[in-house]
Amino acid sequence: MGNLTRITRVLKHPERIPRSLRWRYRTVRKKLRNAWVDFRTQKSTHATGSVALDEIKKKALVRTDVNDHLVTIFAESLSMSPRVIVELGVRGGESTFVMERVAALFSSKLVCVDIEDCDSSCAYEDSIFVKSDDIEFARRFESWCAENGIDPRIDVLMIDTSHLYEHTVQEIEHWFVFLADRAKVLFHDTNLCEVYRRRDGSLGMAWDNERGVIRALEDFFGTSFDEKEDFVDYRRGWLIKHHAVCSGLTILERIES
Repeated sequence: MGNLTRITRVLKHPERIPRSLRWRYRTVRKKLRNAWVDFRTQKSTHATGSVALDEIKKKALVRTDVNDHLVTIFAESLSMSPRVIVELGVRGGESTFVMERVAALFSSKLVCVDIEDCDSSCAYEDSIFVKSDDIEFARRFESWCAENGIDPRIDVLMIDTSHLYEHTVQEIEHWFVFLADRAKVLFHDTNLCEVYRRRDGSLGMAWDNERGVIRALEDFFGTSFDEKEDFVDYRRGWLIKHHAVCSGLTILERIES
């Protein structure tokens, strides 16, 4: 077997490469692919009638594991005219940037929760950062809201935490009880895998969570989903919209309480 044949087989079947070499292969593949996308396309955005939307569209030009979803998160949250927004998982503040602009438009209360100290990622004057495990915080959320003069009924809930199945099941159990009669829940990383694709064709690298988040949603709705494809579904009074790109974003909108 010639060297060219060996190389061709490896490229067709990267799973046969040892783990350490596979990560290097995927890193090189990502860089080459993204360089090609950059060569073929020019990033740009046009001004709209909304300063907030313009800021979000500009931020979305920077490639991250959620940049493809920032405008969607804004539009979906905006449609709820929310009074209370809760974000579970802050990290670098990508979705926080969006939620702050939604909150500013409606003078909403924005509660951001993370196990790490992410206070610096929260700039909105009416936001409150809580350093805590989100399950532990959920157990005292009602009393905490009473102490801080906040209605505990959540209009928009953003979940972007551990992405583990057991944890997501607990989040659904502990946080859904606080949802308003009409509410939206946004789950990021519902199509998490070692290599993900963005809308512009570029690649990013993450990890395989064994379908943790989408599997928890399958359990909640008692059905199965194909997270590799976009879909719209309706189950148990919930409208379900799924975007497969960029690690996946699944939006639940409660139509019937």
